[in-house]
Amino acid sequence: MMKRLLLLSLLFLFSTHSVANEQIRLYKQYVVGMPKAFLQKAHTLEDCSARYEQGTLCLAQHSLAGETAELAFRFLNDRLVSTVLMMPLTDVSKVKKMFHVLKTQFDLVLIEDGADKFDILEVSANTFNKDEFTKMIADFENEAYQKHSIKYTFISKDEFITQSRKSRQFADIFKDAPLSMRAATYNVGRKDGQVVGTITFIVPGITEEYLDQNPIVEDF
Repeated sequence: MMKRLLLLSLLFLFSTHSVANEQIRLYKQYVVGMPKAFLQKAHTLEDCSARYEQGTLCLAQHSLAGETAELAFRFLNDRLVSTVLMMPLTDVSKVKKMFHVLKTQFDLVLIEDGADKFDILEVSANTFNKDEFTKMIADFENEAYQKHSIKYTFISKDEFITQSRKSRQFADIFKDAPLSMRAATYNVGRKDGQVVGTITFIVPGITEEYLDQNPIVEDF
């Protein structure tokens, strides 16, 4: 009887550890699957569906790298699946600052300017001169910034080496990617005559099944 109890206890510990390892951090302390009710208890949130998508909740005053931003939470069946940061960009140094913050944890895989795309993986695979590659990126960015319209897509550094080795272009990045892989997009564009930066953190492969199998239980 004692052996059976001990075995059950060990199985419980291992299963608990397994669930804990499955937690995927989106941004700071916010993890995939966090209940909406917990976030509403922790913060004073407002409904900002009109600015984002239906059911989005926002925290108006948030700080990222010393800059004031709006933090938005997106949900699937009342469980967190994405976070969005939006902030006014009054000068170019802010754009560069936010880009640097992202580069510390993510690697760049794609740059877009409307319909035009600069596929980092594809171009780097066909460009052997590093200076030439850097100039190509700079030229693409300069043209995009003149129109205040540019979008960067990143994936987490933990997954970049593995995914980039088996992917020759951006379109292949998410094929057979681990569920835990995080991605981020950084948009710089105009809104109501003002230049605004929007950073979105997502887990591309997240599913309702994952959320059901990895519940996050908070002690209210």
